[in-house]
Amino acid sequence: MWQTMLYLVQPVTTGSKVLQFETFMPSYGIFVDPGKTPTAWGKVPKPTYCKGPSTLKQSLKQNYVFSNMTLQAGVGQPLIDKSLNRVFYGVSVNKPAYDFITGCGLYQAQCSLSLAPDLVDPAGYKVVDIPGLYPTLAFPTNSMELKTAWKILTPDELAGKTFYSTKGSVQAPGKTCMENVDLGLVGMHIVSKTPSQPEFIWGTFEHRNNAPYCSATEAKPPLGGSWTFYNSSCTGSSCTTNHYAEGKATQVCTMHPWGDPTLGIMPNNLNCGSTPPPGYICDPDTQKFVIQPSTANLQALDLSMQKMLAALPVGDANKLWANYSLVGNVWTAKGTLPPLVQAQVGSLSGANNSMETYVQNGVSNIQNPYNCFSCHNLDGKSRGQSLNEAVKVQLPPAGLSHIFNLLNLQTKGCSTGVLPSNPMCAANGGPKK
Repeated sequence: MWQTMLYLVQPVTTGSKVLQFETFMPSYGIFVDPGKTPTAWGKVPKPTYCKGPSTLKQSLKQNYVFSNMTLQAGVGQPLIDKSLNRVFYGVSVNKPAYDFITGCGLYQAQCSLSLAPDLVDPAGYKVVDIPGLYPTLAFPTNSMELKTAWKILTPDELAGKTFYSTKGSVQAPGKTCMENVDLGLVGMHIVSKTPSQPEFIWGTFEHRNNAPYCSATEAKPPLGGSWTFYNSSCTGSSCTTNHYAEGKATQVCTMHPWGDPTLGIMPNNLNCGSTPPPGYICDPDTQKFVIQPSTANLQALDLSMQKMLAALPVGDANKLWANYSLVGNVWTAKGTLPPLVQAQVGSLSGANNSMETYVQNGVSNIQNPYNCFSCHNLDGKSRGQSLNEAVKVQLPPAGLSHIFNLLNLQTKGCSTGVLPSNPMCAANGGPKK
């Protein structure tokens, strides 16, 4: 994952200010309005919800960020910074993933709605039964999906130059787009499919000054200055950590450093010395052979990378990335699907403070471990005439991605009841009869 990260932050060409990850296609260039086709690969889309900056030339730069996404997955709540601004999110994919989504018509709701179990079927829709007809439908090898988290930088943060920064237009609820906003990268999920890992490898980076550990909130930020999402001088009931309150800054801390379920703050004061709830990782062999080696490897790798990057000459753009840490990485043993708990390897309680602020121990705050696979599994539902008729079904591997929750429900497509006759989507030689 560190090698992938360093690849993603290299310029596309020598001297270019556009980085590799900024050439990925954002979700708004794929899930377009009815009657429109996705933006061609290599072109820079502009979302319809945002009027953007004042000049067209500026709005079409590849490293310009547009976003109206502020609600975190799992809870539907925003992260509020000390300036009372929301953190904004972006989702984008590389070309193999883009070709798969567009080539199979999966940017249209009637084609791929069955891959988005969180969305409600519009009345009268005839949705392609992907779990039944295409049980092995999957993103091609080398597909990659990114989720980025951005905060509006204060003048001091911008001057401090510890964040990767860019210009952007962001739209908070009830507001028109703000123009020429300076945004700082505070987190990045990297999800990549390799030949040996069909379940994807799920890694997550965040800025090292984001937040302290919950077990050591008195610690000083490693990059100096103050914590980005934690106010050490806060007092009173509004200072409850990892709790959302409308109109107030969120006090954030890391519940499980390195995604290690045996470290940090345990859910409801439970730990392996008490009577744990179902699913709690307390087996000694699991701790000895899975959890502890993973944590030690993450710590050693992160320290090594930061030392290497920090030692680069002044002016080397790569030096900036020493300010970020790989805080979690999870996959399954031998690429097992579905990604069941007993097959998971790595950061079993991995979470990113900027994207999973409120679900570090699960939505109910009693689940441990809790990581990417807790939501990105293959649990789906049949598409009945009403929600009451829906029953659980197993999704194909393509359902691991939640990008289909960004579908425009007014789009149709797939009027014949099957996906286009494209080799990428003809699972097992075609739809099941």
